[in-house]
Amino acid sequence: MTDGKVRARKRWARAAAAVMLSGVAACGSAPADRPAAVGGSPTGSTGAATVEAKPVDACALLSIDEVRQVIGATGATGPRAGDSGDGGSSCTWENPDTYHSITIDIGSPGTAVGGNLPDESAYGQTEPGSDGIRFAPGGIAEFALRDRACEVQVVTKVTDNTDRSTAVRLIGLVRDRA
Repeated sequence: MTDGKVRARKRWARAAAAVMLSGVAACGSAPADRPAAVGGSPTGSTGAATVEAKPVDACALLSIDEVRQVIGATGATGPRAGDSGDGGSSCTWENPDTYHSITIDIGSPGTAVGGNLPDESAYGQTEPGSDGIRFAPGGIAEFALRDRACEVQVVTKVTDNTDRSTAVRLIGLVRDRA
């Protein structure tokens, strides 16, 4: 199983946990007040990443105010950051009282060749959205960021698709800042 599919299965498990309201309070460092610019770009026409591709700090892509507007108070907890070790990263913010959450997963360089998502989603059947976004079960929105296959998961409504518009807005912020 590829690293991408392993991460996808982990994200699906997080979504299921949120749906069952059995999430765990987030922990880690406090989020940045201001998003940081990040680097790393593909070289050549194949979209292959160079060794110099810098990791993207997923937690620096949204401000605490932007997160609170979506999920409410995060209590005394900060975002939970993850580093894939291959240039990708993730960040999860969670409201421990409501289990509402936002997760950003920035893929490794070269996972979206030519700025296009892979044809097959790790989640199986997806629905197309605007601007190259596709929606997967569990509130997940897949998108390309240069040569990286990325995801945003918003969990505030588990009974319908109203989180999709929020995910699209957050993807716009991520694309502008990364």
